[in-house]
Amino acid sequence: MRLAIAAALGLWLLPAPAAADKADELFSKGKAQLAKKQYAQACTTFERVDELDPGIGAKLNVAKCYQEWGKLARAHKWYADAEKMAASSGDKRASKIKELLAQIEPDIPRLTLRAPAGADLQAAAITLDGEPVTAAGELRVDPGPHVVAYTVNGEKKSTTIAIERGGAREVALELPGANGKVTGPGPKEPTGSTPPSPPAPGRTRRLLAFALMGAGAASMGVSSYLVLDARSDYRSALDASCMGAKDMCNDEGLQATHDARSRANLATVFALVGVAAAAGGVVLYVTTPSSGKSESLSRNPEALYLAPVIGDGAGLVVLGGRY
Repeated sequence: MRLAIAAALGLWLLPAPAAADKADELFSKGKAQLAKKQYAQACTTFERVDELDPGIGAKLNVAKCYQEWGKLARAHKWYADAEKMAASSGDKRASKIKELLAQIEPDIPRLTLRAPAGADLQAAAITLDGEPVTAAGELRVDPGPHVVAYTVNGEKKSTTIAIERGGAREVALELPGANGKVTGPGPKEPTGSTPPSPPAPGRTRRLLAFALMGAGAASMGVSSYLVLDARSDYRSALDASCMGAKDMCNDEGLQATHDARSRANLATVFALVGVAAAAGGVVLYVTTPSSGKSESLSRNPEALYLAPVIGDGAGLVVLGGRY
């Protein structure tokens, strides 16, 4: 009798080690798949590990896999299950898991299903991506497209909606309410309502014109600085190493004057580029269509002006006006 009981007990205990060994094998397989970013296979493998050997660590592996895959709603579910298990067992990982939940919470998209008061949701057989939905309200979903389907008076309806990471969208279900009438997203605007005002024409062109004129002014400003700096160094080199005459320079004077002339040539390039950019900006602005306003730079309240100012030993360009 004792031998029979011992044999039965031994047979009952045998599957546990076998399941643990299989879970270890699948865990290694899941890690390899995750390293190769084979997310679909890896997450399924980790879920199988949790089935064979349920535990906090197994659930965290599934959650991490879905998080790396970008399936944030699924990751949240698994993190929440792990946190609940850790909290109930007094596991010290509970606080860390709670932090992980808080980190991903703002990035999880929300989809809100709106239904009329008194609507029979059970009869509507609402599904989200093929999964039954028993109540309207806010749902956590993964980023990407989602299909909401339901039935109204025997007719199947569906709508596809895309939600970005951290986004929120709503779907109004066209279901009969308590009064038996089907209500939709809301009343449409009257036919004679005033359409929204179109955006101001030419706004993008004006902004581009501003950018060109600003770049041109900056380029000419750099040119002015290089000219003044090169002139100063050239005169200093003449006095120090050329006895005041450009044909009397020693080696050091020749090098210094050559460098000054090179900078002056560079200044010329900046000046030409600046003038071209500023002129292009002015032309673009003048040719931009406006909503019934005069295009004349002298009378248009949005007009700009670009004017050179030359002073004693200095030159610059002034960009002015209003927009």
